[in-house]
Amino acid sequence: MKIVFALILMFSAKLLFADIASQKAWTIHNRIAGVPPNPSTDVLARMTRAIQQSPGEVGLENAAKIAMENPYFYDLVLKNWVKPWSNAEKSNRVPLNDYVTTIVGAIRDSDIPGKPFSRILYDDFVYVGPATGNEDNNFSRKTNNHYDALESSNVSLSNRAQVIERKQSEAINTETVNNQDLLDVSNMLVGGVNGAAGVLTSRASGDAYFDMGTNRRVTRFALINFMCNDYEDIHDTSLPNTRIRKDVERTPGGDSRTFLTKCIGCHSGQDGLGGAFAYYDYNNETNALEFTPGQVASKMTHLPAYSNGYQTVDDSWINYWGEFSVHNKKLGFKPPFKGRGIASLGRSISESRGFSLCMAKKVFKLMCVRPPLTEDDGFITKMADSLESGNQYNMKKVFSSTVAYCVEDKYEI
Repeated sequence: MKIVFALILMFSAKLLFADIASQKAWTIHNRIAGVPPNPSTDVLARMTRAIQQSPGEVGLENAAKIAMENPYFYDLVLKNWVKPWSNAEKSNRVPLNDYVTTIVGAIRDSDIPGKPFSRILYDDFVYVGPATGNEDNNFSRKTNNHYDALESSNVSLSNRAQVIERKQSEAINTETVNNQDLLDVSNMLVGGVNGAAGVLTSRASGDAYFDMGTNRRVTRFALINFMCNDYEDIHDTSLPNTRIRKDVERTPGGDSRTFLTKCIGCHSGQDGLGGAFAYYDYNNETNALEFTPGQVASKMTHLPAYSNGYQTVDDSWINYWGEFSVHNKKLGFKPPFKGRGIASLGRSISESRGFSLCMAKKVFKLMCVRPPLTEDDGFITKMADSLESGNQYNMKKVFSSTVAYCVEDKYEI
């Protein structure tokens, strides 16, 4: 009788483990792809076996990798996750664009050696879709037609054969017809100078962040989107004011103390970095981001409210938030703290500790359906370390590890 009872217990435990593994697999698929596993396929069975064969973190990560094979990971989850980064309203109710497509493509290919995700802020590339046979949908830096057509088509962003990487500095024709008139020649190589810097110089970025204003918006949203900090989070009145531009009033409301106790706290840092964008402006007549190397955009120097303020004369920048600020422990900027041009600033941001921590936190919130808590700090640090390891910046690894971490304790055996 004892032997029979023991066998019953063993069999029941095996069934229970199989059921829990299946539940974990189902949850992982839902988190990764945004939809349940298709019952007409063997996906759930494959994921369940992966969990059973390697109990713990390894098995859960292997199951997550299987779930990533579902195109919805790219076409639903990632696309809607990234869309708010591409506009000042932080809305996902916007069309697919070059900014979003490039980030999704960079995540998709981040497990390929030599293609670290960090390059999205400094490298010369953009992701484009396939030909449609309609010349009006050819890639252009003056319209979004190409990406509108891509979103309305059946082409998946997961398809490496059809959604491919091209250079921003080259003339691009996405149609199969070899017609010189179809080449988009308004590229980021002007007078032999390459002004490309990943999504920072995408058309969508130009429309959202370089249009009107004084290019301060692009600095702000680079910090929000890629370092998870807004100006108020890193307000520091102890920074040097030597780069604050002429258009900033030094006695707002007739009281200079307001400038010293409030305005300087944001303007010192943002204007120090702002020179990186001096040669860029969004042209509302052509609907394109324009790069004019050696020529400072007029909006960077107009309306002087204080004649002794800093005059932008080139694209040099100084990172006061990195060199002098008490917030640098949180931001984690690394030397050099100065440079020339948008690509060098983009690289400084993407190689900062703040970038790695921000990406880890964003993925955590998406996969765990909650913000990280204090008890999750160790895991967030681990994911930031994983990104920086060997300069790989493999975002797919962060996704699989994070969903495994969140699901591991959801069910108890």
